[in-house]
Amino acid sequence: MAVRVEVPLSAINEVELPITIGLGDETITAGTLYLDVRNGQVEDFRKPFADALREIADAMEQPTRADGGEVPDAAAHG
Repeated sequence: MAVRVEVPLSAINEVELPITIGLGDETITAGTLYLDVRNGQVEDFRKPFADALREIADAMEQPTRADGGEVPDAAAHG
């Protein structure tokens, strides 16, 4: 059974999009991008998206373990 719900664009204030990264058969959700909606239009998403990608890249360059320690054999940053 399918249900269809229609919502006017004026009722939507924000769109939440997961940022996923895949490598081979593995996929992780690296973060979430929140986009503001004004007057039924999504605000320019380029800056928030670029900021999110920079944050992910920084985390990949400086990997840490769950306990806060450094990852053995990780590439040196600098």
